[in-house]
This record gives sequence, C-alpha cells and structure tokens, in this order.
Amino acid sequence: MDVIEHFIEPFWARYSGSITVEQRKALQATLQCRTPALGGHRYACNCGQTHHAFHSCNHRLCPQCGAADTAQWVHKQMGKLLPVPYFMITFTLPEELRSVMLGNRRAMELFFQCSSQAISELLADPKRTGFARSGFFGVFQSWTQEMRYHPHIHYIVPGVGLTEDDQLKHLKNPKWLIYAEPFARRLRTLLANQLLDADLIEKRLFWQLVKMDWNAAVDPAGSGENAVKYLGKYVQRSVISDGRVLAIEGDRVCIRIKNRDTKTYETRSMSGVEFIHRYLLHALPARFHRIRYRGFLHARGKPKLQWLQLLLDARIAKAVEPPKPAHAGYLCPRCGTPMRRTSRHARAPPAERNQHFFNVVAA
Repeated sequence: MDVIEHFIEPFWARYSGSITVEQRKALQATLQCRTPALGGHRYACNCGQTHHAFHSCNHRLCPQCGAADTAQWVHKQMGKLLPVPYFMITFTLPEELRSVMLGNRRAMELFFQCSSQAISELLADPKRTGFARSGFFGVFQSWTQEMRYHPHIHYIVPGVGLTEDDQLKHLKNPKWLIYAEPFARRLRTLLANQLLDADLIEKRLFWQLVKMDWNAAVDPAGSGENAVKYLGKYVQRSVISDGRVLAIEGDRVCIRIKNRDTKTYETRSMSGVEFIHRYLLHALPARFHRIRYRGFLHARGKPKLQWLQLLLDARIAKAVEPPKPAHAGYLCPRCGTPMRRTSRHARAPPAERNQHFFNVVAA
C-alpha cells in the first residue's frame, strides 16, 4: 500500500516502541506483499514481452489480499441458506470496553462466547421463538468508515429452528424475531460478569457497565443473500482498500467514506502517521477466528442442518454460480496472448525478510 510505504519512517519513529507483535507482522506483510521478498514467478510471451508476478502475503489485514477467499466463502454460505426469512443481529460494545478489547484475544473470545449464548438462550425461550435448537453464524468487525476502533459482531440468524424432539418450528410472524433490548441486556449480564471473573476489568468498571444501556440491533434480512454478501466484505478484507485512498497531500491522507445517514460519499483527511496507526488498530491477535458458527450451522451440527433441509424440502442447495478464479493466467500486455511461466523466484529467508523490513522503516 503506497500510503504506508510513504509514511512508514515518521510512523516508526513515533510508534516503534509501542506496537504489538501482531501489528509489526501486519505492517511487514503489507509492505512486502507482492514484492521480490516473498518470491514469485517470471512469465514470458512469444513476442518477447516478460512479466514478473510476486506472491501475495495473504495477511488478513492486507488490502491487496483476500478477494478470492471472500468469493469462496460467500459461495459456500449461499449454498447453506434455507427457504425461510433471515435476520441480522448486531452487538456493539460500549465505548468503555474498547480499550479492554483492543488486541486482547481473551476479551474478544468472551465477546463472541457471550453474544452467541445470549442469542441461543433467547431463541430457546418458549415465550419468544421456542427454538430449542437454533443455528447462526457471526462475523467480528472492528472498524468504522474512518478506520476507528469500533468492535462489534454481526450475526445472521435464520427464522427457523427445531424443538426438543427435532420437530420443525417456524416464527409466528415471519417478519419479526425478538426485540433488540433483551439481546442487549443479556449480553450485558453475561459479558460484564465474564470479564470481571477473568480479571480483565475492575469492579468499578463492572458496576459502571451493568448500569448503562448496551446496544443491540435486530434487522430483517430477507432471504439472507444480501446479508451474506454484506458480511463477505469483512471476512477476508482489510479495514480500507486502495480505492478509498483519494490522495496524499503533504503529510496528510485523504480517504473516501460513506455517510450511512445521508447515503452519500464524503472525504476525510488525517495525517499519514495517524492513518497507519488506525490501520494497525485492526490487526487481530494470532489464532483469533473472525467467523464463528453455532448450532446446526456449526460443523458438528451438520446432521441437524440436513434434517432441517429435509423438513423444509430444501435438500438441494440453491444453485449458485461458482465464483470465477481471480485470474486464469497472465495475458501479454503487448499482444494479448496468454503468457507462459518460465522460472521461479525463491522466497527470501525469514531473517532476510526481517532485515529488509527494518531497513525500510529505519531508512
């Protein structure tokens, strides 16, 4: 990403002593993505034209990577959709918990655990939907349009479930699931207590959290297709794409954002150092999974999902065109014919890649 390369020196001079291991790895991966440091291949054409293609870093924060994985994920989820109404449940944490969550894998795991438990419990309530066995999946997202840290989880929930004796259970009203307030209150109780028990918050903050209103939203999502496509943007995509960076003006960066209230595009400006700082806020801890599946959508729940499909007469998944590969080879920019691979560039050893990174940031 040109912006990061442009401002890496002043950023490193200011933040090198405070960034985490995950942030350093994300920064190095982004800077070395599709460069000779990661190796690649040489292609040639009969007309004499040559082309060097270097490997991607495949880091989940890198804006150049993840498009193919996203398409595959969306394709897979489309095949699991049931012929029922869907809903999106979104949990957003209070501002007081953002510093607790930032880079803390244990806290983030508890957020997932408690929010999914809140959904399961409320769906199982016979006074509400009565889904003794439900299924849903959630995607963790940490950013706003302005790249600020704003942790929240989107869940996609089908409006159908199973009773204790595995009988089909539909919603009484296909346009209505449950009010948002019970989800928010249940998450508040579960998560505040879990964070306190794990010594991740002090009692003073605990009492502050349990007295405030938490935020949850429940929105109808139709057949679920658009919701899956929407979440696909966050599965393997970065906090910002190259296309949203409009210009570098002196020591500042201009980016494009979408105002969700007016549904118009606007411009925001920030220093280049601040841009990199916000970018790295979203480097996830190692081994933290951004996507979680629960109930009959979990791998272990496949028999229940197949039983549901049978009951709903949906044994054959909806036909979805398989995503096209990112590219079917390189075409010669001169004559337009397919190029052939002629040689391979070896990936630089880890020590050499690390040294190259430190040479760049401390140049």
